[in-house]
Amino acid sequence: MFMNSNLFEPGKSKPERNFVQLAVKQNQRFDGRRSNECRDVELTFGSDWGTVAVSMGDTKVLTRVTCDMGTPATSRPNEGKFQLNVNLAGVAFLDELQTTHDQRSLTLNSLLERTFRSSRSVDLESLCVAAEHHVWCIRVDVNVLNHDGNLYDASTIATLAALMHFRRPDVTFADDKLRIYTEKERDFIPLLFLHYPVSVTYCIYKSSWQPIVDPTLLEENAADSVIVLSFNSYQELCSLNAGGTAPTNVRTIMQCARNAATRCKSLVDFIRKALSLDEERRLQGDRLVDGLVALIGNTQHKLSFNKLMGYKKQEQQPTPSDKMELENESSEEPEVEEIEAKEEPSKEETGEAPMDSSGWLPQDEDSQELPIPSEASTSNAGKGKPNRSKNKANKKPLPKKQNHSDSEEEARQFI
Repeated sequence: MFMNSNLFEPGKSKPERNFVQLAVKQNQRFDGRRSNECRDVELTFGSDWGTVAVSMGDTKVLTRVTCDMGTPATSRPNEGKFQLNVNLAGVAFLDELQTTHDQRSLTLNSLLERTFRSSRSVDLESLCVAAEHHVWCIRVDVNVLNHDGNLYDASTIATLAALMHFRRPDVTFADDKLRIYTEKERDFIPLLFLHYPVSVTYCIYKSSWQPIVDPTLLEENAADSVIVLSFNSYQELCSLNAGGTAPTNVRTIMQCARNAATRCKSLVDFIRKALSLDEERRLQGDRLVDGLVALIGNTQHKLSFNKLMGYKKQEQQPTPSDKMELENESSEEPEVEEIEAKEEPSKEETGEAPMDSSGWLPQDEDSQELPIPSEASTSNAGKGKPNRSKNKANKKPLPKKQNHSDSEEEARQFI
């Protein structure tokens, strides 16, 4: 019996979409995170060079980098080859329908191609051994083990970490003879990079103007628009992928871009710290993780982003002393107002910086900055009455009509 895999994927049905839209409108997420809060990223390095497992919540990706000697392309005889391959065989509900499997794999593969190949992150000229004869061919295999949303970020982090962790053998070419040395003869050589790109994904809903970062599978499928931004460690934009039906404002995109640039820089720093710890562990002779099962299930050698970068989660709930003060008050209406004020996190608590468009948006002399929807509503609510009084005061005088009528009456009386 033919079965559609979309029915088994969360977020595809209308009741689920409506439920997610209502939750986003109330600034709530199912895993308790805030709209600008990401899941913890965990890295595990294998015993082989270029083998890395990345987990973001329940999303797990395994990446392996290999190299081989080959001939260069005729159009670029002085550059090596770089190839990316995505495999979604580990996700069960995507294998039930072939079209869904192919569409997801092609979309993810094209995003990785633009992030790493089109932006030329790897120095391909350093992979050339002999022009027009011998070059290194680098192949990256991305295996998706479990899909719980945001495959783009997990795949880019895993690909960048695997490429930075990879080492290729040393080689010499003399008298038309090619010799490849083993690791015992000569130390392996790492790859050379021009920049280090990482992507950040945002979801936008029609029910709320606030974008959501690092969505789960349920939030991603119920979203109206998805924005994928790739930045390097220099906070330069490498790729942008946006699509959907929700109207996106320029300020919303710029806000996502600023936050994504900061997030990408911190992720690159985290990967560098994790690589330095793995190198120290190899020099000390500790037992490395070997095998696929040990690489995924091992918790001893997992490197967490929150621990290495010193990230601390801020609490949203009020303190017990605040709750006692609310219970002791006699009036009921002020209690409701104070509780609502504490439940709504301020910009200082959430860590969101104010919208400063001086460095991102062009400024004209005649143009005026538009307020944020939340600020506009509050300002209009607080200044509604004074504006009406001013309008009434402006409408009262009408000097031309009154002066004209008075002059006619005086003229008739005089005649």
